[in-house]
Amino acid sequence: MTLFSKPKTNTIDDMMEKFAVKELVEFERFCRDNALWDEMHKCFAEDSSVNISWYQGDGHGFVEASKKSKTKAPHKLYNTLVWLNGRRAMAVTMASIQMRVDSEGKSYDLTSYVRFIYMAEKSDSQWKIRSLNCIYEKDSLVSSTIEEALSSDQQGEYRSSYGNLSMLLEKDGCSIAATLPGDDRPELIEELYKSQFDWLYGK
Repeated sequence: MTLFSKPKTNTIDDMMEKFAVKELVEFERFCRDNALWDEMHKCFAEDSSVNISWYQGDGHGFVEASKKSKTKAPHKLYNTLVWLNGRRAMAVTMASIQMRVDSEGKSYDLTSYVRFIYMAEKSDSQWKIRSLNCIYEKDSLVSSTIEEALSSDQQGEYRSSYGNLSMLLEKDGCSIAATLPGDDRPELIEELYKSQFDWLYGK
């Protein structure tokens, strides 16, 4: 007997419930990446559990541990499948975890490819995460140090958030904007988000 069968979406209600579960689990990862701790708490049930590489415990403890962590490890989500059974659901999200780390004066990009396994349950008209587990597929570690390709007087010309991209595109003759939003310029990110939400809500 196979554990997985083709997900069935027989009704509009099924589709809406599956979308709600998909939105929940992907928003949980978005909250983790963007330090939205209060919103992240709302994703987990009171008796939830998390079992991943660096944390094993309850869901709300995971939020607090994430809040204290100094490691920046953004997630790139590729696809989410949802299996629905009444008020219970299972979701599998294919993803990569990306980290930039320094070791012995050099910078490296660590990418871990994973599948997040969520169990969710609907209570009081709201879906909540009951458990989060992770299946680890493979990882890779590559150098991200642009300084190795630059002279000392060039190193200050490129930003850390898209320096490699800028350097390679400029070699192809492109003119690169130097003031785009990036994690090294959080004030530009804040300005962009504010302008987008102002437009969304008609301010």
